[in-house]
Amino acid sequence: MKRSLSLILCAVFAVALFVPSLAEAASDKPRIAVLAFQNKADNQWWYHGGAEAAQDVFVTELVKSGKFRVIDREQLDALLREKNLSLSGDVDPSTAVKAGKLLGVQYFLTGAVTEYGATDSGAHGRSIGRLPGFNAGKRSFTAAMNARIIDTTTGEILWADEARGEDSKVKVSVGGFGGGVDNDQRMFDKVMRPVIEELTASIKNADL
Repeated sequence: MKRSLSLILCAVFAVALFVPSLAEAASDKPRIAVLAFQNKADNQWWYHGGAEAAQDVFVTELVKSGKFRVIDREQLDALLREKNLSLSGDVDPSTAVKAGKLLGVQYFLTGAVTEYGATDSGAHGRSIGRLPGFNAGKRSFTAAMNARIIDTTTGEILWADEARGEDSKVKVSVGGFGGGVDNDQRMFDKVMRPVIEELTASIKNADL
């Protein structure tokens, strides 16, 4: 009985020592906020959900990297409203320094979407008699993004990179049946998400 009690006390003591070390390790991580990326591709979906979707994916991937304490997008929006600030992907270093002090973050991740859209190519034929018409072609999706991390203490750009992704889908319809068009969300998943994952992998490997 005494031996069991001793083992339990040892285990509790070990946990008590271990938990503070975890808290200290977490507090040592720099705090980062992901700003809305500038839309240089002029894609309308980006204004209606695309920008927020990209921010959320960046937040998730940065958390998974284990390098940062990351501010949630909704929390960041609330802080910006509270401090009466407006920040986007084209934030300049001097503004980043001031905003970083107000928001309590060490880094800002900013950038721009430079390409985002789809192009179609192919051929079509008219119906002749009982033979139905047809459409055959390929829809190509393209996305490109540049990003950088700004140190809010110095205004220095510590990291910068860019990534580009492409995907395509063959579509065929005969007599009005078949084919189909990918919507914006599917296009985001096909090309933009891999671009963001590539950029966050670059951040993970950077010496920050």
